[in-house]
Amino acid sequence: MQTTLAACGLLALVLASSVLKAQVPPAADFARLAGTWELDTSGNPSLPAERRIITVSPGSLRVEIVRAEDARPPRLTYRFDGEDEVVEFGAGKATARLVREPSAVVTETVYEINNSPITIRETLSLNPEGSELTVNTTVRVEHGYQGPLPAGASKSPNVSTAVVVFVRRQ
Repeated sequence: MQTTLAACGLLALVLASSVLKAQVPPAADFARLAGTWELDTSGNPSLPAERRIITVSPGSLRVEIVRAEDARPPRLTYRFDGEDEVVEFGAGKATARLVREPSAVVTETVYEINNSPITIRETLSLNPEGSELTVNTTVRVEHGYQGPLPAGASKSPNVSTAVVVFVRRQ
């Protein structure tokens, strides 16, 4: 009886894993994101310049984030098979994953800085013309000191959000 139950459980896990991996859209669904994007700073000149170079291959979405202050720009790969991709990030590492959401492209990257993780979750969307890329970003600092929320607080003090728009250059 226990052997049958264990076998059924294992089969359910294998099937669920296959279904989840099958939910990742094919590379063709991401092709519109490919190109060179520059941060639109026209509304706020205090924003630092940033460029994102997005390439799409049959197996992944690759994002290179270029900023003047970065000696080695992060090059992050988000695999369509649902597996994490780990790259060096300064003295630490960055773990990139594509999150399965039905109506959006969502990336999640965990940066390890001085052995402490910072999670950046970005929801990417294009305008109908494909000329503007809107990035909704949530940054979560996970150093373990956030504690309970104070009375009346609407979000944890270790979480910040931002929305930025990039314009297509190529």
